[in-house]
Amino acid sequence: LVQSDEFKAAVGKYPTGITIVSTKHDNRFYGFTANSFTSVSLDPALISFCLNVKSASFEAFFNIKYFAINILSTSQIDLATRFASSNIDKFQNVSFTENNFGVPLISNVLSWIECEKYKHVECGDHYIFIGKALKVTVNNNLDSISPLVYYGKSYKELK
Repeated sequence: LVQSDEFKAAVGKYPTGITIVSTKHDNRFYGFTANSFTSVSLDPALISFCLNVKSASFEAFFNIKYFAINILSTSQIDLATRFASSNIDKFQNVSFTENNFGVPLISNVLSWIECEKYKHVECGDHYIFIGKALKVTVNNNLDSISPLVYYGKSYKELK
């Protein structure tokens, strides 16, 4: 059987983009840093992310209907680090707006994908959440900015 440390080392050699997945549940904002984001389907437009069942925000994401994907740039390493932390008010002093569903959209990201939860599937110690894109916004003001990438246990910039 593959050991979890070996597995993490192997998948750590695969570069991934960095997002913050955000939502609002019971009048409280929730968000976490995710590199497990991917597009799933073009028709309908579906995306997915994975979340550990032990995460402090798991129950919120399990029980909500709407969420957003905030795609980060290299200038937002501090946000990625903040939202990867636990036991803090992640949205304190973070600039964002609420969409029509009350979901926080973090300011100055590369793009936003506003979603309705389509399905969730239990897979080991995580759930895969699939969302149907209701609205996408590309921040064209940031076309010259690189996306934030995670590789080998650290954040990287594409060059």
